[in-house]
Amino acid sequence: SGTSAAPARVLPKLLAAAVAKDPNATAVVCEDRRWSYGELDAESNRLAHMLIRRGMGPESTIAVGLARSVESVLAVWAVAKSGAAFLPVDPNYPADRIAYMLSDSHVTVGITLSQWWDRLPTSVRWLVLDKPTVAAEGAQSPATPITDAQRTLPVRVDQAAYVIYTSGSTGTPKGVVVPHRGLANLSTDQRSRFGAGPGARVLHTASPGFDAAVLEYLWAFTTGAQLVVAPSTVYGGIELA
Repeated sequence: SGTSAAPARVLPKLLAAAVAKDPNATAVVCEDRRWSYGELDAESNRLAHMLIRRGMGPESTIAVGLARSVESVLAVWAVAKSGAAFLPVDPNYPADRIAYMLSDSHVTVGITLSQWWDRLPTSVRWLVLDKPTVAAEGAQSPATPITDAQRTLPVRVDQAAYVIYTSGSTGTPKGVVVPHRGLANLSTDQRSRFGAGPGARVLHTASPGFDAAVLEYLWAFTTGAQLVVAPSTVYGGIELA
């Protein structure tokens, strides 16, 4: 028989608990870049405040137009903290697929970097993180935690945490809306099955647009482990090893 269900918790609460465990622990590593939980928390709070100023929050969806990177992790944390759902959009996807996903999901705001911006539709208002004006706004934004009082609406467990589009192998890709409700159960199951915890390293090798990426995030962050991000150009074989 199965174990008892874990109490449902929204994604921002799961992330806050990870930071509280040890803010000095390493949260994310990608090649020569390394952020602690405290640094990732502060930077994602700044970005979340920027998103809220743009009217984004619970029951809205924000595109994350980034390949696998430190910035894609930062964006997911920030969107979660704003209360909105994140929609991963790999900028290496074919242009028609990207355009369809963004129009079908009615997304109006997205996060990207200048290297990907020209591959993404202009129908979305893109927050280009390395654009000087955006970087300056981020530097001036508070690093303080986001509260429900600051959000456009309170975050609830039955609201959307993220939206993932299927591969479309049997026809048109379909957007699957995943609520917060099951995330605590998933992370509890991962802990019991794999025994990850502080000091462990979890490889982030899934495409951000594949649901398994969320499994990797939760596996690392809800246990206080490190998420080791494989470069976006590495897929397997000797390079991955």
